[in-house]
Amino acid sequence: MSEPSQRHIIYKRPGVAARRFREEQGSALVLVMFIVLLLTILGLSVLSAAVGGAQRTETRKNDVQSLHLAEKTLDEAIAYITASLNKEVGKSVDLSQGELDGKIANFLQSLQAGGSNGLLVSTDLLQTEGVTAVGKIVKVNSVKSGPAQAGQSVSYRLTLTAEADVNGVTRTLSQTVVIDTFPDFLKYTLGSENNLTINGSPYIQGNIYAGNTLTISDTALYKYKTRDHSFVSKPFELSGEAHVQSLNKLVYQEQDKQPVTADKLSSSTSMTGKIPQQNVKIKSHRSFVEVNVEYSFIDKIAEAVGAGADRKKISENLASGNLINYLGTNYQSIFDHPVLPSKPDPADTSEQGKKNLTDYNTAVQQLTQPSKSVIYKGNLTLDGTELSGINYRQSAKNSTSPRNWYIIDGDLIINNYGNATPIQVRANILVTGKVEIRGKVEFDSTIFALRASSPDSAEDYTTIVEDASIKGLNNKELVLISQGRILINRLAAFTNNEPAPLDAFFYTDSDAKLYGVGSIFSLSGGFFAKGDLTINAVRGSAAEGTGDISFTANNSLTRFKATYNNQIFNDQQAGLPRVNTVNIRVEGVKLN
Repeated sequence: MSEPSQRHIIYKRPGVAARRFREEQGSALVLVMFIVLLLTILGLSVLSAAVGGAQRTETRKNDVQSLHLAEKTLDEAIAYITASLNKEVGKSVDLSQGELDGKIANFLQSLQAGGSNGLLVSTDLLQTEGVTAVGKIVKVNSVKSGPAQAGQSVSYRLTLTAEADVNGVTRTLSQTVVIDTFPDFLKYTLGSENNLTINGSPYIQGNIYAGNTLTISDTALYKYKTRDHSFVSKPFELSGEAHVQSLNKLVYQEQDKQPVTADKLSSSTSMTGKIPQQNVKIKSHRSFVEVNVEYSFIDKIAEAVGAGADRKKISENLASGNLINYLGTNYQSIFDHPVLPSKPDPADTSEQGKKNLTDYNTAVQQLTQPSKSVIYKGNLTLDGTELSGINYRQSAKNSTSPRNWYIIDGDLIINNYGNATPIQVRANILVTGKVEIRGKVEFDSTIFALRASSPDSAEDYTTIVEDASIKGLNNKELVLISQGRILINRLAAFTNNEPAPLDAFFYTDSDAKLYGVGSIFSLSGGFFAKGDLTINAVRGSAAEGTGDISFTANNSLTRFKATYNNQIFNDQQAGLPRVNTVNIRVEGVKLN
């Protein structure tokens, strides 16, 4: 019997198919609703993410703005403090250094958080509709450091804490500012407020500074027997930093090549004497703390007078040449005023002869072993014999107000040439004329030489250091500040053994040239010029020739060496000069 067809089977069971159809009714609606639910959830998620992202973006925006506002608060506060302090310094011509430091201290102590004193930052850049922005200094912490004696410069570490709020997002930053009135020239081994030129191969330990252009050349220039000469000598060595105005103000000059500026060099550029990039620092001359020699001179006379000093009258009498008479007449009890007569005949035993000898010995005692400030009219010569030196006690030299100053209205000549025993000078000295130093001298002293050299005469110098050996007395040194030009000459001329260094720091208001060519120049301290400073140096032995110096190359023999003495400020604190602006050094910002 044949099998029934499939069609037959289907129509044979109609009830089963109908039931299946009825069971699947409404499934499409469920599927649609499920898809709608998924889309709704997805949409809400996208919407939530978009809203959250917008909120996070807004929060991040407020966070960034609050951070910038906090930085702006610190910047404006520091600018306000700098301008205010410089205003005080600008008005300080008739104030002592101690009074100036007092004004700085009072100003820093008066700083309070808030807008009344300039420490509330402006928020104009953020003042848009719906934006609330507030930037303010919430804490000022001032710490004084340095000597506490009257009239001695000190420094302050001022820590500012700024808080900025933008639409409820708050950021707090702090920054430390170091403020002092130390003259900047004391911080460098070599430097110039104008052009610093280094020719040849000196060795310099410490930092150098150029207020305009720093030029490094491999060719030393010098004059021998009235003729100009040159000699290529390498290498130039700097163990320290070069502080310049910009990279294009640092110029390298190699023999027979075109000059090239530092901004054209890369770290891989090979060049003899090139200063490593990490040792080149940019310091704007606008922030350089300068010194005014004449104001400082008047300031020191006023320190010697003490309370009630009239700087205007001091200045007038100094200018008219009547300084000693003015001081002796108006402040007789403050000063010793010795008059050194001719040395009497020790064989004269008459009463007048004895009196003359007593008067002479008294004057010598007052001049060589003073106990208070001294005023002397005329040129004073220390010869190591009749006048063997000037020796204050250490406590008297560094006395507080009134401070002991040795004032010479004339020239100071220290001539110990040919003597084996050094002349000793422990005194802070003001000289209205010239200063000459020859032979062996030991110093613990700050000296001001006020006479300006003639710009029309190349041979006119205010300060002459010639055939001299300058050593520190009891590990101290000499600071010599000269209004006119300085000549340092014939130091170990045509010898090939390095001498002991000059324990000294020199400053001149004028131009200066230093040589380590035929002579050997060795300095422990520094040399700074307000005008141009030029260094010429070679390496090796040198001997006198017929028409030129005969050199034998030897890199181990450095004929010009300058090494920084970082104790010079502390040792000579009592005698250092006034400045005409504050020194502001800003440290890094810290996130609180």
